[in-house]
Amino acid sequence: MAQKRIQRTVAGCYVVFLILTVIYGMFIRGPYLFKRPTVYLLTYALLGAALMIGVFYLLDRVPFLKDPRVFIPILGVITFVPRYIWVRLITTVPVYDFARFHQYTQALIRGEYDSYLEIRNVFPHLSGYPLILSYVYRIFGDSVAVGKAFNLFCAVMTAVIIYLIGKEIFGERGGRIAGLLFALWPTLIMYTPVLASEHIFLLLFLLALYLFLIYTKKPLKGWELLRLLLIGVVMAFSHIVRPVASLLFPPMLVYLLFYQGVGNSLGAFVKDKLKIMVLIILAFTLTMGALNWMYIDQIKVPLGKTAGGFNLYVGTDPERNGMWNPTAWEIIEEYDHDFDRVHGEAQRRAIERIKEDPRAFVGLAERKFAIQWGTDDYGLYWSMLERYPETDFGLWVDENKNEVNIFAQSYYMAIILLALLGCWRLLTKVPSHAVGFFAMIVLIFAAAHVLIEVQSRYHHPISPFFIVTAVVGIEH
Repeated sequence: MAQKRIQRTVAGCYVVFLILTVIYGMFIRGPYLFKRPTVYLLTYALLGAALMIGVFYLLDRVPFLKDPRVFIPILGVITFVPRYIWVRLITTVPVYDFARFHQYTQALIRGEYDSYLEIRNVFPHLSGYPLILSYVYRIFGDSVAVGKAFNLFCAVMTAVIIYLIGKEIFGERGGRIAGLLFALWPTLIMYTPVLASEHIFLLLFLLALYLFLIYTKKPLKGWELLRLLLIGVVMAFSHIVRPVASLLFPPMLVYLLFYQGVGNSLGAFVKDKLKIMVLIILAFTLTMGALNWMYIDQIKVPLGKTAGGFNLYVGTDPERNGMWNPTAWEIIEEYDHDFDRVHGEAQRRAIERIKEDPRAFVGLAERKFAIQWGTDDYGLYWSMLERYPETDFGLWVDENKNEVNIFAQSYYMAIILLALLGCWRLLTKVPSHAVGFFAMIVLIFAAAHVLIEVQSRYHHPISPFFIVTAVVGIEH
């Protein structure tokens, strides 16, 4: 009984989240950003959803695509080609954090281990992605083009993992739909030339989730339990890139306790599930410790270490709608890049803001939700922000930027509408435990961003979970 209540509560909250995303995307922020009436955006999204259903219905009639040995290479090509074309024609130059990633990676190769140490003292997580990228640069060269090629590799492998996740949950047909939805997502294509940590993070993050699903679907005995250690190892590598992988532990535990059959003995059931979590957390902790032991002399800061103080400070700034701004940076200078002092004081000021005017904070949370989840324009924005040399295609995209954004937004909203349809189906008729697990992850990220900094690109790691839920809408 308790299991069903938890499952329905999670599904209900997920439905509310998706409804709000539709409202802000097509009725509030979307029309404001893209200068189109709601009726147009809604029509585009509905046409997009209908087109997706129709295309997948037709593809399901192609017999040879049902063979994974044929489909997986085709999926790789479909993922690679549009991204490669975009990378070649849009000559994105790294800026801001992306430039810092590239330059710090080059510094690591040269043995300049103190590079960017001041800022990395405050934000140690800025070191993880360059550490991984440095091995790629050592093999293939340290140019921006190599970083972009690595993003292409990550995208193709991510498409395969999403296909495998869809196949695990829904069967072969669902896997094909999930993989193709990812492969053709416009914003994900346009984000490829940006040297962002999200590319490798998403690959590792989803790999950890896939391993978790396949290794916990049936009881493991004896030495088979060691497979669970691999989940913790992969999670640790994703955590040093973006220190949010540990957020998976609560939904993992809830999934094991409330989304899997209890069997005859409740005590034995709980004991088995806790054993699984202990092994995963143990592997995660040991891997984090080993990585820090191996690299502390080079990186100079603890890998995976994070504190939410500064992020909370930015996220509670009503004047900037909870987005990054140069004014917030002053606290870092004021406290001389000292990790504890910066984050401690930033957290204190953030909490004071909330206490002083709780009603204003609620209004701020509403505006932040619209920014974080309402639109899907980050891929075009970041890939077009600075380019050299200029190309004819880049100039054409510049001239038609709004239309390109509307196209990307229509695809995103079509996915959200199908996810809403799928989630409603799960809530009322056909429950799926794995989708409930992903729903919890979405809700945790959504709750976190009520408090911390928001940007449209911060929903990038959540995109695959919308896809998986949309598969239900397409199939049913």
